[in-house]
Amino acid sequence: MQVVLEHVFAFVGAVSALGSSVMAMHNVQKKFPQPTAMNLPQSASEIAADLLYHEYDTINSIAAIMHHPRSLARPTPTWRPPIKQLPTPAGGPSGEYCMSITRHRVGARVKARVRGFGQDRIPAYLITIRITENFGQPVEPAVAEGWVRTLVPAEMVGAVHEVSRGPNATYVWLVDSSYQPVHSPESLFAGFSQAA
Repeated sequence: MQVVLEHVFAFVGAVSALGSSVMAMHNVQKKFPQPTAMNLPQSASEIAADLLYHEYDTINSIAAIMHHPRSLARPTPTWRPPIKQLPTPAGGPSGEYCMSITRHRVGARVKARVRGFGQDRIPAYLITIRITENFGQPVEPAVAEGWVRTLVPAEMVGAVHEVSRGPNATYVWLVDSSYQPVHSPESLFAGFSQAA
């Protein structure tokens, strides 16, 4: 080890003796997620637009998790929903948020109820998104809603229902087999926050 260090110091000394014509080498930084430079707007739709621009890779990752078989809830006691750490935008709230993504199959009673609500498309899954702050602080509602708005088409935002209770944000919506949101009555999720 000492021989290696002597060679390194000899090399550094020789390079510094060459003068300014030698360019300095920089350490390669690991690619850790860096906060993006964005000014956090006030409304959830503006936050969603900024997130779509600055956090495109994160949003694609969340969408992939929603489609992945791992997000489908299982009746085993060891199953846990996948969790995605959300980047903290510069200018945003000083909290580290994470999102858990759960998908449940929709039963015949829910399908009948949605049909009675006037929908032609048949729901296949219930998507549940829960956003929490890593250190137990309350989640900023506009930021949580902004993240959820990035996951559904703008014209289908009305299909998403907030069932939050306490410091966390929880959103639910029904999707068909192609993962397109399906409008549903809000009363369908009455009592969901107590169960969640």
